[in-house]
Amino acid sequence: MPGLDFPITVALLERPMTVFRGCHGAENAAVVDAMRSNYETGRPAHPADLRDTVLHMAVSMFEDAEVLLRLARRRPNRIGTHLVRVELQPSHGICLADTGSRGHWSVWGIPDELAACVVDVVPVHK
Repeated sequence: MPGLDFPITVALLERPMTVFRGCHGAENAAVVDAMRSNYETGRPAHPADLRDTVLHMAVSMFEDAEVLLRLARRRPNRIGTHLVRVELQPSHGICLADTGSRGHWSVWGIPDELAACVVDVVPVHK
């Protein structure tokens, strides 16, 4: 069964961190919805989630906006029409794990708390 070939280490966010996430719109409701996991929204599990269920309950984010931008341009229905810059802050109960490709993070948090860390939303196609 597909999954990660290394252990997942989940840690409490201890320092501010900038990451990016795809979003289907710029309005507040769309931003909050983008901060919900596939598990919470009932979306199908990614193949890695079938082995490591904890990943199905996380939100996928990227350190590099360009990487996410390329993905969104190839798969706007899946990734989103907008790019959200998130300034994660400690003391909000946010947890994360370095998973997937280089610069990919799985993030766990309350959607409203994660959305409160959003500092910018821009369209994928300008």
